[in-house]
Amino acid sequence: MITEAQSALHRTETHLAADGVPLVLHQWIPEQPRAAVVYVHGLQSHGGWLFESGPELAGRGVAVFAPDRRGAGASGGPRGHLPSAATVLDDYAAQFAAVRARLPEAVPITAVGQSFGGSVLAALLATGRTTPDAVVFCAPALGQQHARHGRDGVAALRALHGQRRSPVTLRDEDYTGDQRYLSFMANDHAMLRQITDGFRSVMAELELLYTEGPELWQRGTPPFPVHLARPERDAVIDLDTAQSELVRHCPDTVTAHFDADSHYLEFSPARRQVWNWLADIAVHRAPVAQRSGGTRGA
Repeated sequence: MITEAQSALHRTETHLAADGVPLVLHQWIPEQPRAAVVYVHGLQSHGGWLFESGPELAGRGVAVFAPDRRGAGASGGPRGHLPSAATVLDDYAAQFAAVRARLPEAVPITAVGQSFGGSVLAALLATGRTTPDAVVFCAPALGQQHARHGRDGVAALRALHGQRRSPVTLRDEDYTGDQRYLSFMANDHAMLRQITDGFRSVMAELELLYTEGPELWQRGTPPFPVHLARPERDAVIDLDTAQSELVRHCPDTVTAHFDADSHYLEFSPARRQVWNWLADIAVHRAPVAQRSGGTRGA
């Protein structure tokens, strides 16, 4: 599935977190990038899932940087574990700063948060840990813990701690219906199949930072454009809850609907439309039409 050209463009480098844990940064960088994307991946995935998106965006002049979260992908730390919300935010704030420092000042950076990565990104923004030039939430897990568990349930999740593991109950088929990608996932030994109690606690804690903390932006006007990408149907995310939470903070959020019925748009028939749309946003051109139809087999 991964072509020789795609593999040749892919590079990784390792940064040490503040506590010494090695964190891997995937990157696909064109010779003269017009823009850059920092991609915050979801719960089960890792930066390696951008094996097509990275080269495709680089081919459109957009450099792609995708950190592997600690405990996921090729990064260090106990597998499927997060020690605290503060640690997660420190890790990602340092990665965003490192990307900003290595790019020319004129190159804009778009932050992308996919699924659980959307909740991480919202917490980063709510705490002022990063200020990108544009923000994209892709089928984001915004407000999901409150919607599923209620206030008392979230409090119980916050009280969890330690490294007792339990299975992630999502099905691979919730992410994609394409057999090629299902085969990739089935053979992806870096895909998280279990998470710890500590991870579940951090998920709840991160969500509280933007659902019950201060508003993300004063007077509902962020200093950057905000976009939401949503499939037509999603078995993983309550998309209406996610969109309502985002619009509560930013009424001017621009929503793009993609003709897909699975959670991971990059593994859907609409993926080329997603790449074009994201590249348009990243280089600050007018985005494609709000409703983009997927082309079967694209």
